[in-house]
Amino acid sequence: MQTFIRVVEVWTPDETGQQLELNGGMYGDLDDFAEYSMREKFEIGEGLPGRAWKQAKPVVQKAFKPTIFNRTEAAHKVGLTSGIAIPIFAAEQLKAVVVFLCGDNEKLAGAIEVWCNDGLSGLALVDGYYGDLERFEWLSKQIRFPRGRGLPGMAWEANQATILGNLNASNSFLRSRAADDAGITTGIAIPINSNEVTEDDDIGSVVTFLSSKSTPIAKRFEVWAPDEAGEKLQFKAGIVQDCPDLEDYDPNYSIEMGDGVIGQSWQTGLPVTSSDLTNNAIPERHSEYKEEFKSLLAIPVYFQNNLKSIVAFYN
Repeated sequence: MQTFIRVVEVWTPDETGQQLELNGGMYGDLDDFAEYSMREKFEIGEGLPGRAWKQAKPVVQKAFKPTIFNRTEAAHKVGLTSGIAIPIFAAEQLKAVVVFLCGDNEKLAGAIEVWCNDGLSGLALVDGYYGDLERFEWLSKQIRFPRGRGLPGMAWEANQATILGNLNASNSFLRSRAADDAGITTGIAIPINSNEVTEDDDIGSVVTFLSSKSTPIAKRFEVWAPDEAGEKLQFKAGIVQDCPDLEDYDPNYSIEMGDGVIGQSWQTGLPVTSSDLTNNAIPERHSEYKEEFKSLLAIPVYFQNNLKSIVAFYN
């Protein structure tokens, strides 16, 4: 099964704080592109990661060109044509930039969207990548989400990652009929900090990942959050692409700090990737995942300077 996203990269500030360097990535079988990327560094404003750093908000690149994407030739050789970069800020500090790269395929069904408060009627679509879902993209441009309404609005109100399943039949998903027509079944919304957020302000933006069965963005999504004592991560929600019913919250389902990829993301405050789940990437109690999935991405979600949750993408 082909996935909507073909490459995931994590770029973090180097020792000088003046450039971004590759800290981890999931490249599948694109070894040459991975090797090329390892030699790259980006100053603020340079390339896709550098522009997300400078603008302090998610940046979508729908078509790679040498003037705006430094690795255009190498990307085109392996069929990569577009991407999105998401900066991870804790207050004013840039922790990392997560880059998702996609390929040009007419059969891609899914979307990555960026929503921002327009100051008038709620969250408006400012950019997105939709594969070949032109009608769904058009509809998305016409809609606004008040606080608490729809998937982006729910994440905005909660300042927390939010998962929805059965989007084609969900009253909470305002585009359910269009989702049904497009084959989209599962969505996750992640609030993204801005480096200008103060205690009285809202989040900077909301990124939504909308996934279909044919080309899923992830085969499984999970949301984890620190318990009240700050001693463990508790499982808040999970969903498998082939079974779009949310798993019930279990207070005893937990991860220790530093345990596996998700625990490492909590401990370091950074996005963490693994393309080998046979090692210690998965906590022992979740060992069945080692046979089900090949890779894992964990992204920390901040509000102001507080790490609110960890979002996990399994493929």
